[in-house]
Amino acid sequence: MRASSIFLFLKTVLTLILCAFSLSAEADLFDQKLESHVHFPENHPPRIGYITLTDKQEAISQSTWIYIRSALNFYKQTHPGCIILELNSPGGEVFAAEKISEALKEMDTQYGIPVIAYINNWAISAGAMLAYSCRYIVVSKDASMGAAEPIYIGPEGQPEAASEKVNSALRADFANRAKYFDRNPYIAEAMVDKDVILVKRDGKIIKLDAEDQIRKGGTDPDIIISPKGKLLTLDAEQLVSYGVADMMLQPMKLEPLTDSEIERGLWPISKSALGEVRYFQGIPGLEIEKYHYSWQLRFLAFLVSPAVSSVLFLVLLVAFYMELSSGGFGLAGAVGLISLFLVLLSSFALEVVHWLEPILLLFGLVLVGLELFFFPTLGILGVVGAAFVIMGLVGIMVPGIGSVSFEGNTLNAAGEYVLTRLAWLSGALLLAIVVMAVLSRWMWPKLAMLRKLTLTDAERSEAAIHGTMPSSPLTQLPEVGAEVVVTAALRPAGKVFDGSRDIDALSTGNFIAEGTRVRVVRIEGQKVVVEEIFSS
Repeated sequence: MRASSIFLFLKTVLTLILCAFSLSAEADLFDQKLESHVHFPENHPPRIGYITLTDKQEAISQSTWIYIRSALNFYKQTHPGCIILELNSPGGEVFAAEKISEALKEMDTQYGIPVIAYINNWAISAGAMLAYSCRYIVVSKDASMGAAEPIYIGPEGQPEAASEKVNSALRADFANRAKYFDRNPYIAEAMVDKDVILVKRDGKIIKLDAEDQIRKGGTDPDIIISPKGKLLTLDAEQLVSYGVADMMLQPMKLEPLTDSEIERGLWPISKSALGEVRYFQGIPGLEIEKYHYSWQLRFLAFLVSPAVSSVLFLVLLVAFYMELSSGGFGLAGAVGLISLFLVLLSSFALEVVHWLEPILLLFGLVLVGLELFFFPTLGILGVVGAAFVIMGLVGIMVPGIGSVSFEGNTLNAAGEYVLTRLAWLSGALLLAIVVMAVLSRWMWPKLAMLRKLTLTDAERSEAAIHGTMPSSPLTQLPEVGAEVVVTAALRPAGKVFDGSRDIDALSTGNFIAEGTRVRVVRIEGQKVVVEEIFSS
């Protein structure tokens, strides 16, 4: 019993020694890698950029892309030795992740500023793609990475696995990103495709075609890394062991940041989790420089979400409809123009606008303006202009729609993004049509009656010249069946003249041009409702 206890003790000590040696060797190798690629400019204070994606509740999206792109542009100006990208992400949009991944890789290869992915808990799905796009990966002791199978929302609203064509493209994308920075591509593939079988045989990770190829017996059986039917997700020790991560950081208590350091976005490397990296410890005065997410960028990120942009699209359509219906230019037109400005602002923020879409939009607005202010054409110019406006807006708000194939099982990440945006905008368009129908049939006549009954200066002048007065609560209105003449085009609100005075009027819903003879069909408060007289 005593000999057994001694043996167990010696085994434990030996394991700890080997573990310490392994960690030391791992740290030495990481230091050598950093020394090869991380260089601090002599004419700048030594600094490391710091970007965070650490909100587990927030998926990677176009808003994330705006934040990352702005941060990288900032660091192109400040020239840090490297950038730390702290990840704690559940995943998100593949299309946005692909754009971010390319930008991270470009930062390294084109600008000489390598990126260190620090996985502080999660790098799942699209988060794993971001990690693979960084030259170095450092993990916390509780880190996880993987489970990157592409998922779409099916017709019944339930998540469904993507087609093999989409899966194959993403599998190849992950493998290429892994190989780019000398990582095992098979592990990356197994994170995307649950049918990939990986084993460790004779110290090497190999990919098998079928389960019966697994060597289960003998003196040196295979170690199964990824069985068939399960997506691969690795913990921190596995990530380091299989060469995906360069180093695992040990838990340690960090000195808290001061209010001044938080406000300036600058603090010593010793107050960062990566302060235990020996290469960084050897650089005097090294500081972390965090990118500040300004309120302007937060506002842009808010605008580019599909829900917000669709609401803006809805408000824009309804506001322009109300403006076309009332004539002139008023509050509805101002609201519509503000919505249009915000839509354009969000699209320019994503850098997705081309020359054709703004031309269509501008041409449509010109036609609508001609209809409103210069050449009333019974709504023809307004309808044509509105059609061009909608085409231009859809082109601006759904970039790349012309390059997407709508055949079954052919969607890629960009196609998924296009269809998602298109679905949101289609819903907004249908809702706008319903709102416009309700306004036209029930609410618009009542809203029109609330227009001010006091005279404008122009109306008073006209009344003084012609000896006529617009209708007021004390004015006797013409009887039902009386014929009058339109003096201000009905859109559907306007004015008619009964031979002695101007009267507020509404059409039954259609546009009626100035000078048209109409018949009173009913009285609503102090307004008359009229219809056009057609000769038999």
